[in-house]
This record gives sequence, C-alpha cells and structure tokens, in this order.
Amino acid sequence: MAPPIALAAGGVALVIALAVGVSLDLTDGFDHAVIQAVRAPALQGILAPLGIITELGSTWAITVIAAVTLLVGVAIGPWRHGLIGAVTIGLASIANSSMKLAIARERPELLEPIIVERGFSFPSSHSALGMVAYGVLAVLVSRSRLPLDVRRAVISGLVVLIGLIGISRIWLGVHYPTDVLAGWAAGAVIVLAYATLTRRVSPAPAEVAVDADPAAPRSDRPAPG
Repeated sequence: MAPPIALAAGGVALVIALAVGVSLDLTDGFDHAVIQAVRAPALQGILAPLGIITELGSTWAITVIAAVTLLVGVAIGPWRHGLIGAVTIGLASIANSSMKLAIARERPELLEPIIVERGFSFPSSHSALGMVAYGVLAVLVSRSRLPLDVRRAVISGLVVLIGLIGISRIWLGVHYPTDVLAGWAAGAVIVLAYATLTRRVSPAPAEVAVDADPAAPRSDRPAPG
C-alpha cells in the first residue's frame, strides 16, 4: 500500500480498536492514569491557559477556520483546494456527531469538571474537528509559495495547537484520553483523504511552477547530446 493509504488504514484501525475497547470497558485503567496525571495539582497553574486554548476547537472557531480555509485557498490557489477544505470540515462535523451517537459514551465522572459539557463523549469533537480544520489549513500552507521557514513555523504552530486542544479537553474534565485519541486519529484520516483528493483534483501552485519551469527536466524532451 502507498504510505497515505497505509496511514489512513492505521488511523481507521486505531479508531475502531478504541471504540471496541471503550465499549468493553477495556480502557478504564489507561484513562484513569492519564487523567490523574494531567489533573495533578502541580500542573494546575501551568495548564491553566488551556481553558482559553480549548475555545479554538469550539464550533464557532471551527466555523471561522472553515471560512479562512476557503479564503486561503482562493488567495494562494488553487481555489478548489480551499473550497474542498471548507466542505471537508463541515462533513467532518457531521461524521463526528454520528459517531458520538453510535458509541453513546457518557462524559467522565472521575473528577469534578472545570466546565460542563452536554452530549456524549466519544470521540472528542474538539480534538477531531481541531485536527481536521487546522490540519487542512496546514496542508494548504505546506503547498503554498510562502518561504520555507514561514511554512515550517506555521505548520509547527498548528501541530502544537492541535495537541493542546486535545489535552485541554482532558484537563477540563469533559473527555477521557481515549476520546481525544480517537478524535485525533479520525481527524488525521480525514486530513489524509483531503490531501490525497486535492492533489488529484489539481496540482498545488508550487507544483505548477516547477512543471512550468523550462529548465526543469521533462520526460518528453530529449537529453542534450
């Protein structure tokens, strides 16, 4: 299998394994240990900013990022990448809600939550949609003509943000660690699918530039004698 297909298959397998483990109560020990570690008194001051960061994975924030994705696609091209990205984020939200209803896992009751959330717990919407929204944005940035150092800095920042949003849900007491892991895995599969689809729909600007370079080697041009 090609690397993207293998990675996507691994992500799907992980989500299924976590769903089965949660349904059979096989993940309780892992969840309890991670929650206790994240909610350790010594970390409360350090992790306090997570209460603000978590909002970047909320519905309103993801909606804004979907709009930004569309605009970024229009600005750096091809515009189809931005449009498909915005649609992908919307479909991911629907898929995540459907999975929550299918698993129907209740919210954690191990510790007093810092905030109150309604609805089911598995997988974490903030984690899944944060992965999709910021992951799609990272794909667009990686294919742009921005300077390499800028692209690396932006992508690194987005990766850190995705991680912090997931950790915030555990720290706030509204999700189990396995909820977050499943959200990340499911979101990563969707981002891989988006990256593969958009590459087939139309090449990225940088790829067009390389192909259009008359100095670039081409298979239909004889080598100089």
